[in-house]
Amino acid sequence: VDGVQWDSRFLNVYAPIISADGAHVAAEVRTGNCEYTAAQDQAAWEGRFGMVWEPVYRPDGKGLLVPAKVGGQWTVAENGKALWNGRYFQLWRLRVAPDGRGVAAVVAPTYGRWTIAVDDKPWGRTFGDAVLAPVFSADGRRTAAAVRDKGAWTIAVDGKAWPSDYDMVWDPVFSPDGKVAAAKVEKNGRYRLAFDGRTWDPEFELLWDPVFSPEGDKVLVRCVQDGKYHRRVVPLARILG
Repeated sequence: VDGVQWDSRFLNVYAPIISADGAHVAAEVRTGNCEYTAAQDQAAWEGRFGMVWEPVYRPDGKGLLVPAKVGGQWTVAENGKALWNGRYFQLWRLRVAPDGRGVAAVVAPTYGRWTIAVDDKPWGRTFGDAVLAPVFSADGRRTAAAVRDKGAWTIAVDGKAWPSDYDMVWDPVFSPDGKVAAAKVEKNGRYRLAFDGRTWDPEFELLWDPVFSPEGDKVLVRCVQDGKYHRRVVPLARILG
């Protein structure tokens, strides 16, 4: 850390992270042939697991979380102990809400079926191909993710998939009040923006992720259209009609 080695030694060390306040450094570590845990500031947790994935800090730096394998299945552990009671065939891409309370992850409740679990409560809808990392709204009350099922991509918000499907989608973005979810999408080689499952009409040769204004009433659209770069500020009311 800053050029200084930890005194502790492990069989392997992966994915070091720094807490938001810069006070702590943690990593997933391998302590035995089939034994894994997390270490913070050189000290390994007492709890041991069959495997762990990348650690995540809560915003205040007091909680260190990892996906952890317990008894052949996966759950979430915090500060060395299991946090969730649920057990899953797989669990990864752990994310913490901005206020530090909610915890979400990509999980497989059954073999080969994927969804999002928030505070150990899986969405009712599952997807067969892929579910990308969950995204929280600013207030932590809503979650969304890019999902793929039967070869088609879309966005799912709070467990409900948008009706339109696409060749590709990017991570969703919530408005500051959490009421609207938007995403960059692609179909037939053209890029568009979608809001709450409705695809906005303009098509672009290139497009960046949408950015909401602090008040949430406007959207910054950065794009290439007809061979020219544009930066447009569009009222959300006009987009939603």
